[in-house]
Amino acid sequence: MAVYTSVTYKDAQELFRPLGEIEILEGIKEGVENTNYLVNLTDSKKYILTIFEKRTKEVDLPYFNNLMKLFYDNNISCPLSVTIDNKNLFKIKGKPCCIYTFVEGRPLKDINNQQLKSLGKSIADLHQAGNSSKLFRKNMMLLPTWKYITEKFSNVNPKIYTEEYKYILKNIDYLQDKFPYNLRQVNIHADLFKDNIFFLNNHVSGFIDFFFSCTDTVIYDFATLVNAWFFKNNKFSENDYLNFLSSYMQNFELKIEEKDKLNFYLKVSAIRFFLTRLYDLHFNIEGDVKHKNPLEFFEIFKFHEKNNIQDFF
Repeated sequence: MAVYTSVTYKDAQELFRPLGEIEILEGIKEGVENTNYLVNLTDSKKYILTIFEKRTKEVDLPYFNNLMKLFYDNNISCPLSVTIDNKNLFKIKGKPCCIYTFVEGRPLKDINNQQLKSLGKSIADLHQAGNSSKLFRKNMMLLPTWKYITEKFSNVNPKIYTEEYKYILKNIDYLQDKFPYNLRQVNIHADLFKDNIFFLNNHVSGFIDFFFSCTDTVIYDFATLVNAWFFKNNKFSENDYLNFLSSYMQNFELKIEEKDKLNFYLKVSAIRFFLTRLYDLHFNIEGDVKHKNPLEFFEIFKFHEKNNIQDFF
């Protein structure tokens, strides 16, 4: 989440009028993809106004909204798009936007054993629900985005992390032809970072930011979560991972062929976030945004070159 598009109280009130009067309109600076505002109404109801920027395509919004509804119907707390006059897709400042229900809770920086157990169970439930749906959207953030970003940098060399980029580029050449196409396809979140999973009273209270969701292998989603949650200061948090894994495996069964590809997808996910973070530092510079460091995922990639944590299965 971020703020690229400035919205005035008057702009927002025109959109929210059927829901009530706005008391507080506050931009959310965290994140790098879309513009988000916290909206508090005078009757104490809270909403999130999301304005979709360049990377989120308007044609994909029905998929995202339907997937959130699917998860919600399977007892997974997540935002729901608000319908006004039989519509849940609107325009503001000439851009597509949606109003979403507010998810209570907060993201964690550190996590205890009880929270790890809840995380494992909640991710398992998410994957179980995603496995039950026939919704479909191609994952555009792997090979298509790798191609786009590397072509972009072929004309404009990275100004920072140049050597790291060259190293990743060589590995892309090696890995891009090794994607498996025999793994089951499920609907996944695809961005299971700490700031997208909320907790209350030591339990997961909800998921947010489904705008990279897609249909892909569950082990990619699993790998993204592992990279995002179980590395601290470039060191793998083995005990935390094992506590999470125990809870997850009690509630969702990974197939042998999925387990066998964990190391591959750990590297693939690390490349994905290294590249998009590097791209954002160079080309996504407008708006009030806190950019994230791509070097974190370069170091995670290097770890997975030397270590194979799928041995823990």
